[in-house]
Amino acid sequence: MDLDTGFRPSRHGFGFTNSWRDQLFGVVPSRGRCGGMVFAALDSFLAGHHLPAEGCGTVLPPHSSPLARAIWKRQIDSVVVARGKNLWCFARFTYLPSTSVRGISVATRQGLLPLFDMMRGGLPVPLGLVSGIGLTRMARNHQVLAYGADFMEDRALVYIYDPNHPRRDDVTLEIPMNPRMGIVEHIGTRLKQWRGAFIERYQPARPIA
Repeated sequence: MDLDTGFRPSRHGFGFTNSWRDQLFGVVPSRGRCGGMVFAALDSFLAGHHLPAEGCGTVLPPHSSPLARAIWKRQIDSVVVARGKNLWCFARFTYLPSTSVRGISVATRQGLLPLFDMMRGGLPVPLGLVSGIGLTRMARNHQVLAYGADFMEDRALVYIYDPNHPRRDDVTLEIPMNPRMGIVEHIGTRLKQWRGAFIERYQPARPIA
């Protein structure tokens, strides 16, 4: 790995799959608590703490459990941090055209150097992944954690913790330097297309006990 922050989903991520279904603020459909899981895992990693035992198991915690409530709080934090900066970026990137000079492909690649600089300093970085165009696609956007990278002549391979695929160290984002080519998430041999990605704002919090 050319860039390695030391984070590993198999050691520092939650053991269960992100399969909650919620309503953010009671209005916006949320396909799970990916942002909360990413932020909470990063909180623990940066503090040098282990996740609680319940977080290491494969069973999704009940909605009423302290762990579920703590992850939900970090889910809200992941949206409202910096006066809603991440939510605004999701909205902006969702409506950007695909391949123009002011489109999402160019904007994604403009964020690569800051991303690599942050990881070079040892910091895993939360990323927002954008699925499609338009309001109806907003709920399909996603949040992951970039923790390493390999560089090839014409593309970068970014290693990510994806809460939808727990304990897997083989999940990557393939980002070609050519902005006309899409971003592909590799989950082992499975592939998933994304329109673009951006660096999320993150503020650390006390790790979940």
